[in-house]
Amino acid sequence: MQQRSVTISTHNGSKVAREHNIRSPQVVSQEKHIDPNGKFEIWIDEKPREAYQRIFGEALEEYNARQTRKDRKKENYYDEICKDTKKHAVYEMIVGVYGKNPDGTSVATNDEKRHILKAFVDNWHIRNPHLELIGAYFHADEPNSDIHIHLDYIPIATDCTRGMKTQNSLSRALQQQGFKAHGSQTEQIQWEARENQYLGRLCGSYGLYVRHPGTREHLDTESYKAQKQLEAINQQILERKEE
Repeated sequence: MQQRSVTISTHNGSKVAREHNIRSPQVVSQEKHIDPNGKFEIWIDEKPREAYQRIFGEALEEYNARQTRKDRKKENYYDEICKDTKKHAVYEMIVGVYGKNPDGTSVATNDEKRHILKAFVDNWHIRNPHLELIGAYFHADEPNSDIHIHLDYIPIATDCTRGMKTQNSLSRALQQQGFKAHGSQTEQIQWEARENQYLGRLCGSYGLYVRHPGTREHLDTESYKAQKQLEAINQQILERKEE
């Protein structure tokens, strides 16, 4: 039996386009690469401003209550982060499984891809307790692109000693998930490698072999650490399912 080989991608960034992701008619009508009759699904969707109130509202009230000077109080934490040149209110990861046969057909079926990507989302909160997922959008309606998902999330750092006790900080959030910068290996690089490996394991459960172009076959130190973290997370998922 011929081996089914795919490539995977977990691309992380800071450009978020919610109206595009939810397929708002006003936006989609201007985007010719989207098939209006194609399939898309909204798995999770919460407006960023509302999410900020839910996540940081209590911490904001507590912070303002401690201030004796009116000019030190914060009016709106979401607006403050949007104006911050060093932070982003919401981050986005685009996740996909890719691969074509010589005849141009897809290596994995659409159902297989959907199940893999759905499992990636369903277990996100177990892997990433400090990255609050506020959007998960399944897109299979772009003929020139393979099936993929957009995941919008807010980093949450807790127990902060300066300012609000709960804040938006990607580096701190990842540190609180166990990642520690080491040389050129930042917390984010290590985290993305871990997420990529988890997606690869999901593909493996469907009999798909994941190719990693341009990478070494053996694991380096950081990949080994990520693999161990992945095994621990898989065990947590199994325990949750048993519960």
